[in-house]
Amino acid sequence: MKTRLVSIITGTIIVFTFLLPNTAHAASKYDALTDKLTTPTMINYTSMYGKTCGSTTDDYANKWLWAFRRQQSNDRENHPAAVKSLETAISSADGAYAVVYERVDNDTGKSYRIHIYWTEHDKASFETIFSDMWRTDGSIAIQSKPGHYKRLHYALVSSPLIQKSTLCTPEFIWGYPDFDKQSVWIHTDSAKKIYVSTFDTTYPDGYTGRQIPSKDPALTWKPTSSHYDDLMEKITTDKLINYIDNYYGKTCGSPANDYSNSWLKATERQGAFYRRDYYNNYMRSLKKAMATGAYAIGYQQKNRHNNTSNPYFITVYWAENKSDFKIRFLGEYPKRELYIWRNRGVTSKLYSAAVGSPALIQAAGNCEVSFLWGNNTNEGTANQAFEEYGYNMKLFKSTFDVEYPDGYRGMKVPGNPTKLDYLALGDSYSSGEGDTEKNNATGQKYYRQLTDVNEDKKQGIPGEKCHISTRSYPYKLAQYMELKQTGTRQWDTVACGGATIYDLNGSNSGGYDGQNDRLRDYADKNTLQKMTLNEMIPGRVKQIEFVKKYQPKVITLTAGGNDVGFGKKIQSCIDPRVSILTCDWAKNEMDTLGSQIKGQFDRLVGLYKELKAASPKSKIYAIGYPQFITDTEPAACGLNAGAIDLDERRMIVRATQYMNEVIEAAARKAGVKYVDISQALNGGKMCEKHQIYMTGIVGLGEQESYHPNKFGHTMIFVEIAKQLNHESLLTYSKYPSAGDESVNTPSSIYFDKGAPSSVNTTMLANSKPSKGSKQKVALAKNSLQPGSSARVEIRSKPVDLGSYTVLNDGSMKETITIPDNIPAGYHTLFIYGKSASGEDIKITQTLLVTGKDKEDLDDNGIKDANQPCGAFLKASGKDEDLDDIDDACDPEITDPILYTARNGRSSLGEDEDRIYLFRNTRAANLTGVTNDYVDKSKNQNNADALVGHTLSEETRGLAFDKLVIMKEADGDIKKGTPIVLAKDINEKCYALKPEDYLSPALKPGSKEYKLRGLIKLNTLPKGVGCEG
Repeated sequence: MKTRLVSIITGTIIVFTFLLPNTAHAASKYDALTDKLTTPTMINYTSMYGKTCGSTTDDYANKWLWAFRRQQSNDRENHPAAVKSLETAISSADGAYAVVYERVDNDTGKSYRIHIYWTEHDKASFETIFSDMWRTDGSIAIQSKPGHYKRLHYALVSSPLIQKSTLCTPEFIWGYPDFDKQSVWIHTDSAKKIYVSTFDTTYPDGYTGRQIPSKDPALTWKPTSSHYDDLMEKITTDKLINYIDNYYGKTCGSPANDYSNSWLKATERQGAFYRRDYYNNYMRSLKKAMATGAYAIGYQQKNRHNNTSNPYFITVYWAENKSDFKIRFLGEYPKRELYIWRNRGVTSKLYSAAVGSPALIQAAGNCEVSFLWGNNTNEGTANQAFEEYGYNMKLFKSTFDVEYPDGYRGMKVPGNPTKLDYLALGDSYSSGEGDTEKNNATGQKYYRQLTDVNEDKKQGIPGEKCHISTRSYPYKLAQYMELKQTGTRQWDTVACGGATIYDLNGSNSGGYDGQNDRLRDYADKNTLQKMTLNEMIPGRVKQIEFVKKYQPKVITLTAGGNDVGFGKKIQSCIDPRVSILTCDWAKNEMDTLGSQIKGQFDRLVGLYKELKAASPKSKIYAIGYPQFITDTEPAACGLNAGAIDLDERRMIVRATQYMNEVIEAAARKAGVKYVDISQALNGGKMCEKHQIYMTGIVGLGEQESYHPNKFGHTMIFVEIAKQLNHESLLTYSKYPSAGDESVNTPSSIYFDKGAPSSVNTTMLANSKPSKGSKQKVALAKNSLQPGSSARVEIRSKPVDLGSYTVLNDGSMKETITIPDNIPAGYHTLFIYGKSASGEDIKITQTLLVTGKDKEDLDDNGIKDANQPCGAFLKASGKDEDLDDIDDACDPEITDPILYTARNGRSSLGEDEDRIYLFRNTRAANLTGVTNDYVDKSKNQNNADALVGHTLSEETRGLAFDKLVIMKEADGDIKKGTPIVLAKDINEKCYALKPEDYLSPALKPGSKEYKLRGLIKLNTLPKGVGCEG
């Protein structure tokens, strides 16, 4: 029998080999050694420095590899390489590893440690031996074979408590590649024991003991949870409420002041005081981050009454390069946090900006939320952690990459979606344009941020007028399907007022300058478009690009109306300055209109098929258009319906019907679901009593006119649900399985089938030319027959503008002069010619021709600013609802407004957390109250008298919801009493009654003046509530 004696002298391995007699079947003296020097468990229990981590039952036998991959307390640069090296050793046929467990008891306490040794590719150079060289009772050693001189990689895994850290969970402490070992010795009298080893073992002759364990359950073990699973619920918020109650005597905001849909708008606004010279650079940087980098929005506002509040509001963090930072879960209960972590080697800046009410934070200006400061050099810093303790900074949204803990089962970090359950596309009938009512909490319309922005080219701000209302039918459909714009089941809308089929489809996507070329000549066009796709900003890229990126399960869309210029045709018909007679579109050019509608069939089929190809698994719902005006008599057309007669109303109804027939046929051919909503607005259409579902004329030329209002969108939602049998759009059972290629273009009984082909398109880039101006007429290639003659005409009363020769490629590029002798107002430009195939064709574009004086666009000799309804609209001199808006240009004419209510406005010297009730003094003959005092110090045209406001502590902090006038008495509440409905921060509804509303309002400081309050009622009056 051979026995090997191994000696180590000053690092050199000397091997002595002796020949000993072989005794057959003799038992080995090492038979019990494996039992003594191995362990099936690795208990995690450390008690040091006055703290205890783990427990006597916390076994890391299955979890040691998971712990090796962790690192929080330390930030060892070599850790990723160590993980990769060990994983190579585990998976490689010529690699090997061993795990040794050690309990340490010393004067600082008790601790456990896990030692890992490995080689990536030199398994054959090492062996495991049994020896009694160092101990008479034996040892086990892993060492290099004679003549190989290889070294083992090493790492230590333990609780960071051994380094006096506050953290407990075991992780990689130190090691590779700085602590390589020549050998590993495990002695019977030491605290070390082998848990597992895959190194080859030379067992002694006659050995009958247990083998050294080589099977390792840790290789397949995965955590099924993490100790961060409940963290996100504690440190996130789905609203950005700005409400600070009595911060050293000042109050800003209310429970209704939610900036979830307007945080960027607030960030882009800089207050009048403490203006920062780096502000513009910061805003450019933020937009770049939203395009190609990452950002996070923190919310920090604790509302503890009476001077103890932290008045901060929003902190925005961003990095221009997405790969420079990431979100990590750090810490242990009760001090866990989400942290924006700088990746190794990165030197770029993590920007931050504080956004809040300057009146509170800077003691200057008013409560309007705006950019206050950034972390520019030494001017302000911000904590980039979202904690369950301490600063109480909550996370609203983040687009940084996230490193989730192993086994994490909690809520995902709220951010931009990668997939959508529902995406709304389309034009103004899907965007919600026409919801002109203003939010009492903000004084702004309900349009989403970046969808109602005036262009400011000097500041690099493009015009954004997609007008997405947060009360439009897609929002109601999403709520019906239990979807949100954050979380795991997300939806969004990129519908845009004025969108055509071209704005939705994939044609010329790469060269697209935005809807109506809104991004043309902007140097940062690419940044703005990349930002668009990430942030769901409509109007900058083709709508189909969102479909390609987010692969929605459901798509709804309206399309086709703008391709025939229907809105502008209606505007030309209701414009009394051009003609008081029936417009051409309802007479001689009705066939032209019909031809243009008919021409949308193939284009809609193509659009639907493109959307299907872009997202093959999507259910696509082609929504028709509602009939929005009545053609029956007698009609009750309000003054805000314009100069419209019966023939014009019939034209609109028939054209809408034909458009819906074309949409339905195109949907059947393409294999998508058509949804008929033509009857949705019945009972509240234009020219029906009060037209309660429609917005009338907002101003001639304004795109919001003749669109459904918030009530109209509710009715559209109800009709869609009805048409789909109240099934979810996600699971609708009768969705078509395929298209029907046999479907052809439908004809209409109202439009002449023999009318020549007609197209409505943009020929003049300037759709509002002035009289006498020279304008370029441009048609794309293949629009007309090359070399043919094309005649240009403008009318209402036809004026011939000349004949021109079509270019060889079928395009047209000419310059025309808008006649001086036509009235300012709507006119239609016609081109008569031959199509590319040689057929007669009529091409149209409706224009709003203005006067030469920019301050008198309607050319009537009166400055537009001095006209009650502005340019082009003649005031009626009537105000039926007493809202101080002439009925000729009042979007919504309601019953007379007797009282109004709202939360206070700091810009008017009011408390924002109080509700103020006003009486309309124009309605004195209806309220029966005269001699009201009206404060005109800030507005000479003010006619609202202050009846009272909330005074008591129990009524502070309520957000105004709506005002009702009691139609019937209820107990001690008399008929005609104004009742204010309000909600607290938890959305609970309350009713408030004025103390004395029938006495005249008195001037503050006068002899009999006293403050009048609003009393909170114990119960809601009969038939009154916040909902509906």
